[in-house]
Amino acid sequence: MEAIPKKIAKKTVHKKATIKAAKTTKPAVETPKVAHAKHFYAVGRRKTAVAQATLSSGDGTITVNQLPLEGYFMTASLQHIVKQPLATLGQEKKLNVRAKVHGGGIHAQAEGLRHAIARAIIALDPESRRTLKKLGFLTRDPRVKERKKPGLKRARRAPQFSKR
Repeated sequence: MEAIPKKIAKKTVHKKATIKAAKTTKPAVETPKVAHAKHFYAVGRRKTAVAQATLSSGDGTITVNQLPLEGYFMTASLQHIVKQPLATLGQEKKLNVRAKVHGGGIHAQAEGLRHAIARAIIALDPESRRTLKKLGFLTRDPRVKERKKPGLKRARRAPQFSKR
């Protein structure tokens, strides 16, 4: 049997010890705390709607195009869509959201804003990625309106056929 040089033997023992120490220590999971002047920015999209969201610490106010959430998204269902990422993580009373939305319809804007808020939360707290991904808030919905083709009335609707 060959003798292992002392330098190599020491390195392998040291490596194993550090790997073992790294496995045993677990990071403490706490609710994310945002520094006072720290802002987290993200963009979300849906169809032709684009939403830009900025998260900061605060009391949970959501401002969309310089209007309160209830002033811009009138229905409760649209307000619920926007608040979903914050509500699932229990952050709706801890984070302020300032957003600018444009393009598309009102429903697409709400879903685009949800996408932007979820992305900003990931920038704030990478640990929450698994939860948001599972619920589908990080996936950009790729469905868009199909273009109209020549010779057809709409994208696929052909002119009515008349036999006589």
